[in-house]
Amino acid sequence: MRRLVGLTHDFSGTPIARTPQPGLADIDALVERLRAAGLTIALVSEGTPGDWGPGAGLAIYRVVQEALTNVLKHAAPGADAEVTLRYEPSHIDITVIDDGAGHTAPVPDADGRHGLAGMRERVAAYDGRLEAGPRPGAGWRVHATLRFR
Repeated sequence: MRRLVGLTHDFSGTPIARTPQPGLADIDALVERLRAAGLTIALVSEGTPGDWGPGAGLAIYRVVQEALTNVLKHAAPGADAEVTLRYEPSHIDITVIDDGAGHTAPVPDADGRHGLAGMRERVAAYDGRLEAGPRPGAGWRVHATLRFR
């Protein structure tokens, strides 16, 4: 018990402030921050989210975040992206596409990080699947399905 309590305090004994994890309600703010960084992003939501809990909300947020971060890192400045969140009673389909802004072969995780692997793990935790790859001509597409029942 002392170890668990110790995790919530710094070495001086002062409680560590915990911020809530992001979720579905934070996707609009994420999109706005990335727009401010130079991306043109259309956000489309279809249907109504289920009562899937904060863990599911975090997983959805992180998939969208990673896909858009990859657009920012690998597409040319001024790239156009579209995020579609299609809510169904038992699952969500997430699609993030970009136009590549002239790039025909974006390379995911080129800096040694594991963004696609992280997305796969999050999606797999919800009995889902992830597809990611180049679009015909130019750009990139990420499609994830997370299942909740």
